[in-house]
Amino acid sequence: MLQTSPMVTASELIEQAFEALAKKPGFVERPDQRQLALLISDCMEESNRGLFEAPTGLGKSLAALIPAIAHAIVSGKRTVIATYTNVLAEQYWHNDLPLALSLFSGEVPKCQFLIGRQRYACLAQMREAGQEQLFSEPKRRIVFDAFESEAKLGIESEFRTIAGREGSALWRSISVPPVCPARLCPQYNACFYYQARRSAERASIVITNHNVVLQDAQLAEASEGELSLLGTIDMLIVDEAHDLPQSTASALEFELSESKLAIVAGLATRMEHSLAPLAQHASLANSWSTTCDTFRKGLESCQAAMQTPAIQRQGILAASPEDVQSHPHVRANALPAAALVAQELAATISQLAGEFVKDSEALIKQLTSTGVIGSIEADLARDSVRNYSMYIRDFALGCGAIFAPQGVSVSHAGVVLSGARIRYDTVGIAEPLRTLLWDRTPWICLSATLALDGNFDFFKEISGARPLFEEILPSPFDYSTQAALYVPKEGAIPDPSTARKEGLEDEYFTGVATELARILRAMQGRTLALFHSRREMDAVYEKLLPMLLEAGDDLPIYLQGREGVASSGERFKKKVRASLFALRSFWTGFDAPGETLSCVVLVRVPFEVPIDPAQIARAAWMQTKGQNPFMEYALPLAKMLMRQGAGRLVRRTEDRGLIAVLDPRLRTKRYGEQILDNLPSEMRRFDDVDDAVGWLGLG
Repeated sequence: MLQTSPMVTASELIEQAFEALAKKPGFVERPDQRQLALLISDCMEESNRGLFEAPTGLGKSLAALIPAIAHAIVSGKRTVIATYTNVLAEQYWHNDLPLALSLFSGEVPKCQFLIGRQRYACLAQMREAGQEQLFSEPKRRIVFDAFESEAKLGIESEFRTIAGREGSALWRSISVPPVCPARLCPQYNACFYYQARRSAERASIVITNHNVVLQDAQLAEASEGELSLLGTIDMLIVDEAHDLPQSTASALEFELSESKLAIVAGLATRMEHSLAPLAQHASLANSWSTTCDTFRKGLESCQAAMQTPAIQRQGILAASPEDVQSHPHVRANALPAAALVAQELAATISQLAGEFVKDSEALIKQLTSTGVIGSIEADLARDSVRNYSMYIRDFALGCGAIFAPQGVSVSHAGVVLSGARIRYDTVGIAEPLRTLLWDRTPWICLSATLALDGNFDFFKEISGARPLFEEILPSPFDYSTQAALYVPKEGAIPDPSTARKEGLEDEYFTGVATELARILRAMQGRTLALFHSRREMDAVYEKLLPMLLEAGDDLPIYLQGREGVASSGERFKKKVRASLFALRSFWTGFDAPGETLSCVVLVRVPFEVPIDPAQIARAAWMQTKGQNPFMEYALPLAKMLMRQGAGRLVRRTEDRGLIAVLDPRLRTKRYGEQILDNLPSEMRRFDDVDDAVGWLGLG
């Protein structure tokens, strides 16, 4: 255990922490883990910015946590560590943070976990749902009671653990809504979400995800620094930083749909109920009720207008800047008639919502001037209404911005299961990220797959990050003995692009299925096959299954989508001879220890094809700058995804297995060798799967 003194430095604490870590049972020393921790500490010391690639197995979570704890102890600096998914954030909180804290003696810094509000259970809705079903479903009340007494974080994963199979259906009825009454709620003080928020503002170390960090930055920007979720940040550590561009694009999108209009109408009803008693007291009840009714009826008319055939098609409505708007590919996908209808509709909704917010603020001002507002209850009602009206005001601004795009962006129409929608996407995220994150606080970006071709140029280009320090740390694994690469011989599988163009996809699917059958037999299952599209995955599965059944092979295959993401992954982990066919969510972050995952198959290079409006606008924007969208975006992105997918195989020093890439273009296209060069270079390559499996000793 550490012995610290008042004069100890952060670097000394870090060194002592690693000495304590080395004494832990089962610890395997990784010199580069300590090196990464010291690099991060240097950035913290000088409030600098850095990009660091920390390969799988190096232990970057501890390398980030140890200096964060040390600097909190020595100088009181606050660190926010954000990773991509809630699952990874929970892993930090439940596994890595307790270990890191155990390496320090004395009083350790206060830490807090915080994720998005809708991942927390709402105590008020739990009580309502529990009472409604008290007699028909006694187990529901038992589950709720157990959750309230046992939950530490109050989040979805905890609830599902207690609720079992009922968890999914129950969660939809009791999660925190997008907007809530906040202080007006009788459960406010006990609320899991608001307790976490209050604690996060005071904590020295906050574990969260990318989305919360971006929401915090957007809130601070909108309020000119007066409001925040996370408080003052001395250092932001972004883990899984390769996914930050996608998180940013999602955070900056805006959607106008029938379901969103229904949410706004519901908020208007809540505002009406909150202020009705006060308005009644001031003899303003009738006018307030009329204001709310008029707003809701206006929204109902707009919901009906969303069903107009003109906007129930996919296409581009507007794009920015002007040279993107006038680009031939953008014009070819434009919907000029729909644009006129959608623009009028968005303007109407923006005006309706804006006027309703002004009317509600005017009512509060009247109630204040007449002395009605002043009691504690009235103040709470006012705060609740302002909470709702802020959401409606932002919605009004979003509707107004759809046809006033800024930066590099595109507005487009489309149809989803819930009906027509109009969406605004920011395509160029570099400038927004500079404002939201890069220029706001010192930062460090970490990932196992942040570099391409030995540098960080692609990430810096798309994200706008400008680090002062960069470092690519070596892998702790020996790929020359732990893994082999299999690429089928030329002609074994048809070219997928050519097959699609010539209507020969059935032959392509058959070729992939035949290769997968060989691999599964040679590996005796134990395979994670990663696909680029669900259509391709389903088609290959339908062809593969008879091949295995006819041969009498007992090699079960689990398909993502036939079960939930979590359940399909867990079933795969528990059955060694099983295989898992999966999509994008399994290309990164999925970890299946041991023999069960001894082979990763990357079925096809996951090139982005510019078919949806945001992709079309991005390609057009790059062309207007004289860039090649394929060579300078689609290919680098595919390289990064291939690195991530291949990284599912070797996770520990004892892991051993096969990486198979079935895309024939690796042998026929110039870029094929570039893609392979971004996989571990030490791997021995094979064009016969049985030879590869035999060399690995896995047969």
